[in-house]
Amino acid sequence: MFGDMSIVDLFIASPTMLVLLVCSIVTLGFALERALYFAQSRANSRDLLKKIANKIQAANLAGAVDVAKKDKSAAGRVLAQGLAHAGLGRTQLTERMNTAIEVEQVEMERNLGVLGTMSNIAPLLGLFGTVVGIIRAFAAIARTGSGGSQVVAMGVSEALMTTAAGIIVAVIATVCFNVFVRKIRTRVVDLEDAREELLVHLAAAAGNTRRSAPRSTSNSTTPSQQEPVPAGFLS
Repeated sequence: MFGDMSIVDLFIASPTMLVLLVCSIVTLGFALERALYFAQSRANSRDLLKKIANKIQAANLAGAVDVAKKDKSAAGRVLAQGLAHAGLGRTQLTERMNTAIEVEQVEMERNLGVLGTMSNIAPLLGLFGTVVGIIRAFAAIARTGSGGSQVVAMGVSEALMTTAAGIIVAVIATVCFNVFVRKIRTRVVDLEDAREELLVHLAAAAGNTRRSAPRSTSNSTTPSQQEPVPAGFLS
């Protein structure tokens, strides 16, 4: 494939190939890191919401907070923020949860900038290596005073290898970047849906609290673990 040159000789002869090798290692490393992150942070928000809804319907807000905090997923952290500030008005609580979603989105997007950068600069590095290789080929012709096809072919071969390497690195980086961006968008939409569903459950519980408040008597007892949603949530 490389004529009389080994792959080691190719890297020695073309410093640009060494740079592209580093780019490929960086691309694969960060792509693997993001893939592991998304695999480990995968969670079923539907099941979590069902557990939290059961606690809210039982007027056990503290229990709902505990369920959300025990879940280590992004949905658990966002819902825990909402439940911990359930006494706020709906608008304030929505803003609070939006901030929590943005924090999770920033964490999901960590290191994606590296993949995006690699997808952009790898082809340019390959093109740069091609230009340098062609310059070297013509310089060799000038030194020998001969325009033999073997000299030209070897120089152009070395030059085009950098272009091919740059395109390969760019394709890998671009595919990984687009896959992760799609995953992030899907998860953010899932978090926004979980936020809206939690707000619905809290509004319903706050309405029940407000309706039942006049009927409460001084001798009624409430278990210490129960904490109804504040009626002020509806404001």
